[in-house]
Formats: sequence, C-alpha cells, structure tokens
Amino acid sequence: MKMKKTVLMMLAVASLGFASCDNTKATAEAPTTDGDKEVLYSGILPSADAQGTVYTLKLEFDDDHNYTDGDYTLVENTLAADTVAASGLKEVATSYSKGDFRKESKVVDGTSVNYIRLTPDAKDALGTPSGSSLYFVINEDESLTMVGPDLEKSVNPELNYTLTVK
Repeated sequence: MKMKKTVLMMLAVASLGFASCDNTKATAEAPTTDGDKEVLYSGILPSADAQGTVYTLKLEFDDDHNYTDGDYTLVENTLAADTVAASGLKEVATSYSKGDFRKESKVVDGTSVNYIRLTPDAKDALGTPSGSSLYFVINEDESLTMVGPDLEKSVNPELNYTLTVK
C-alpha cells in the first residue's frame, strides 16, 4: 500500500512538471482545440544504478497526419532508497526531453510490430538525456513497452518496461 501511495505521489510530481512546461492539460486521449489529441503514459521502469525511474510520457498526436506522428514530452524521475522517507524512496534526479515521435511498423521474426520512435530535440532537454532515439512497442492494450532499436523486449520477464495510459 505504501508503494502505491509513493507511485501516485511521484506521478503527481511528474504531472506538475508538465504543467510548468506546457499550459495544456494532458489526459488519456484528450482532444485539443485544433483536432490534435494527447495521450499520457506513465510507469516505473527498472534502473541499473537506482531503485527505478518514473517515466511520464506525453504524446501529442497531429490530426493532419492521421494521428501517426507529433510531439512528445518525457520526464524521467530517478528513485533511490531512503530510510527516512515513509515510502522508502526519494527522487534523486530528474531529466526532461522534448521532440518528435512517429508511429511505425516493422516485421520482426515474421511478425508485424507497431512501435513509436521518439527523436529528442537536444535544445529542449534538461538533465542528462541520451540524445538518441527511444523505441516503444505498442501493445494490444495500448500500453507501451520500452525496447531497443532492434524492437526486442527484455529477455528477463521479471523486469517490467511497460508504460500504461493514465
């Protein structure tokens, strides 16, 4: 129960980060005034050197390209163990990036895979973003799973790299 409260608090903090960067309100598949739509994804992904990283990803789909591309904003909040905090976790670093995304499709091992490629704009980044593209496979339930450029999911099923719609 404590972990759920912590996750909700961290999602709220990440959402505040969006509010300070953009005056539009992001909700799951919320239409904007010009026909575009926004979708907000979030989840705690594993991290090699931390307790995890809270990813909050806002996709702003453009209607003039049949909702296949647009702009994104990504906030990453790195978590560390904290014996003082009630949740046992604290945020130790935040990075932020913006850029363009595109929905694409590719055949992998004989199966068509739909995915989203994020391409960051270096001038719009804060923190320590990698500067290289990120890839997310689109799952049947519309969640996104972070993958590498080869579009292969993690070989370790115990590690969850999935972001869900909020």
